[in-house]
Amino acid sequence: MGEKITIETIYNLNSDKLITYPEGELFDRTISDQENIGVRIASFGTKNGGIILVGQKDLKEGGEIIGIDEEEFQRTFSQAISNVKPTPLTQSKIIDYKNKKLALIEVRDVGELKPCAYKKTFYERKGESCLPLQPEEVRLYHIVYGGVNIESLPTHASKNDIDMDELKKYTELLDKDERTILESIMHDGSLTIRGVVALSKNPVKYIEGAFIEIQKYDNILGSPPAPIGTSIKLSKPAAILIEEATQILLQNLPVERKYEGARMIELPIIPVSVIREVITNSIAHRNYRSNEHVRIRIFADCFDISNPAVVSEKMWKDILANHTTYHPNEGLYMFLNPKNLYEGRGEGIWKIKEELERLRKIEPEFKVIGDSPSSFYVKISLSQKISKDVKMIRLVSMIKKNEKITSSKVMKYLGVSRVTALKMLNKLVEEGLLEHEGTTKTSKYKIK
Repeated sequence: MGEKITIETIYNLNSDKLITYPEGELFDRTISDQENIGVRIASFGTKNGGIILVGQKDLKEGGEIIGIDEEEFQRTFSQAISNVKPTPLTQSKIIDYKNKKLALIEVRDVGELKPCAYKKTFYERKGESCLPLQPEEVRLYHIVYGGVNIESLPTHASKNDIDMDELKKYTELLDKDERTILESIMHDGSLTIRGVVALSKNPVKYIEGAFIEIQKYDNILGSPPAPIGTSIKLSKPAAILIEEATQILLQNLPVERKYEGARMIELPIIPVSVIREVITNSIAHRNYRSNEHVRIRIFADCFDISNPAVVSEKMWKDILANHTTYHPNEGLYMFLNPKNLYEGRGEGIWKIKEELERLRKIEPEFKVIGDSPSSFYVKISLSQKISKDVKMIRLVSMIKKNEKITSSKVMKYLGVSRVTALKMLNKLVEEGLLEHEGTTKTSKYKIK
């Protein structure tokens, strides 16, 4: 055939032409078997993409139309593709031919993520065959494409799915023309994962789990959770998503009151910069191969965030021990940095710790849970640090057992002077743990 044939052309052929179409580098046929389908998906994903006709024997074997059971095919197809890593972009359809059903699968190549493996064996389409790659061939692929991130994988989204207002903002912020930006987020006419996360109007439509869910609870962490109302689910371009999630958190957290003369000022109990930072990290550094989504829980004394992690527990321990940095989804940095949403190249966690330490808040908790798949967990406490002084610890314990307390009770319980008792109680008032009632002679303190 003289003219250049594309996989789109083959995918749109009518059934009469498909059953006689010759096998080649872009086309193959097979019966509905998981191994056959999986190997072909990996092979086409490694090379240039291709089309698989399921339900017909090879022409060299007579080309008999076997047909498929639609439900069985969907199950087999799902099992096959779940064993292909990295997973190519695919789409499928059922076609009718002489009272029998056939399936057609379109497989896109994975671009810079090459090569693809089925059940840990790498394959490549070579002519009319799907052949396992030799170790030297695999090594060559890794030399050429090594280090490329999952964010380069194409999706089903197209340019029409882009939020054009956001794109316009980025042309100004990045000082680049629209064409240059589009080249960085597209592959063969499709938006990559990077493009969908940064600019798609509704990312979850193309990447399962690409949304934030926010739920408020009426009790503290550690008790059986009791959700208040329904959860809020957000799926928007990354910068808008981060800002909206930040604002929702702020609206659901208590505020601190400070006075400048007679003027009262209300400030967030946790700085906006800290809230935005932990949300940004959950979007920028999450594992977009995972179908899980980002979860934010708001409790009376803290909020926490968990998202699918790229790092393992061992990697996380190394990062903490050596203060090293790691940047999965590096390309998203280009979009989030000019909007001042990024933490500055891996320093976010340390900056959050420093800021909360400055405010004398309880130290934030960061940890990786599980391993392949794993999740990254962040807990930000709303409470002030309690002094480690033994008498202060005893005082706090005493307060928890009493609805209200006076300086006289503290003097008797701790064996301290009135001045010391008042100093300790007023310190807890300043730290937001107690409220002060009454005049000097009738002073009482209660848990805030």
